[in-house]
Amino acid sequence: MLAAALAAAAGCAPRPQPPPVHDGPIVLVTFDALRADVVGALGGPPELTPHLDALARRSDWVGRGIAPSSWGVPAHAALATGLQPWQHGALHVGSAVLSPELTTLAEALRRAGWRTLAYRDGHWLSPRFGYEQGFDRFHELAGGRKAEARLARLAGREFVWLHLREPEAPYLRRDDLLDRVPDAPPGLPPRVGEMRIERWFDPARQLPEAERRLFWAMYRLNVAAADQRLGRLVAALERSGQWDRTLFAVTAGHGEAFGEHGQAGHGGSLGREQIEVPLLIKLPRGVGRRLAPPPAQRVGTVRLWATLVEAAGGRALPATAPSLFRQAAPAVVSELYLANGTNEFSLVAGDLQLRWRSRFAPAEPGYYATRLASLAERGRGRQARRLFQRLRTAFDATPPLAGTGEPELILERWEGVRGTRPVDDPARRAALAADLERAFRRAAPEELTPAEEVRYTARSRAGGPPGP
Repeated sequence: MLAAALAAAAGCAPRPQPPPVHDGPIVLVTFDALRADVVGALGGPPELTPHLDALARRSDWVGRGIAPSSWGVPAHAALATGLQPWQHGALHVGSAVLSPELTTLAEALRRAGWRTLAYRDGHWLSPRFGYEQGFDRFHELAGGRKAEARLARLAGREFVWLHLREPEAPYLRRDDLLDRVPDAPPGLPPRVGEMRIERWFDPARQLPEAERRLFWAMYRLNVAAADQRLGRLVAALERSGQWDRTLFAVTAGHGEAFGEHGQAGHGGSLGREQIEVPLLIKLPRGVGRRLAPPPAQRVGTVRLWATLVEAAGGRALPATAPSLFRQAAPAVVSELYLANGTNEFSLVAGDLQLRWRSRFAPAEPGYYATRLASLAERGRGRQARRLFQRLRTAFDATPPLAGTGEPELILERWEGVRGTRPVDDPARRAALAADLERAFRRAAPEELTPAEEVRYTARSRAGGPPGP
């Protein structure tokens, strides 16, 4: 009798209520090349990013995100799809187009009932590369005035993505912002272009201290300018009267290096300075939900896709990274493909980072000089085409994680503003390498070569049945 009564009572227990669905605007702001350590709210100088810092004080989650890659093509494709680079397949210049089989964030939100608009800056995020998928309107950001005007009249179920290319190069001298960079060296030039930075992309060439100080100062002027633009966007949104009802998120595609790990710029390695970025999320007032990770935990920015979709009442796809409303493994994976004979993978677990370098071809002695010349000639040089084709052929024929031999494993500890130091702990290095391999295998249970992988449709990579 008692057992029956208990069973009956259990059967009558109320079912858990589904989480509340957000019913207002969603705004996502992304930057290029914005390091976490230049943001005042994350320990950077307070005078550099006052608008980001003010937004942090009004946000529900503020912390350090880990970018899925250190180069814009795979990193932004991951933000757009919620998939790791190997899953979405936009890995390098030759495969930079988003597959139409993938479900973009805009497509998922449009299906959930949101009108979708984009204002973006940057060559790689154009319709030519598939980034207009799912957007009702897809605009150039230009000076940003049209975007500000649109935010000022935002209402209801509207999703707006705003991508600011700053603080990525070219770095511009901004005299009205010089007071935000008090240690800037005298005689700053009007502009530091990408080609000047590219000279120091080769890790065998040490960035001279005078150049480093110049680049660092000019970069921070770009950071200050990006912060100003963010301030204007937030002010415009506030004029709409929709601020309290808006889900607002800010992050960056990747960071930027200034001699750390032997390089300048980005996309050369998965060092901390190139993958640790700010991540801020402001939930709508009264939403009734909380974000799961503690602020001190570093989280993958690829999780934003599922976070915004779930907030809107949609469902994450099987292979997408979990939303920030859910608990997930604290280790974060990043990927970088088709460098000078190497692929690189990273696992960040707390303050430790394991970097895994696999080789698919011998290093080309003239790689960095040819790369520099190719950028100057916009890829028209015959020598460059031959060299890059050799690397691409070898890359296509080699499983990316396994490579052609034993990987190079590098263990480092991230130490706040002091940067990074190597760690000599073979047992811990081996354990994190095993964790990284397991994480990669979850996305690719059978590791194929890139050439074999393209035989599967993007639908297969996103969790559906494989194509023919």
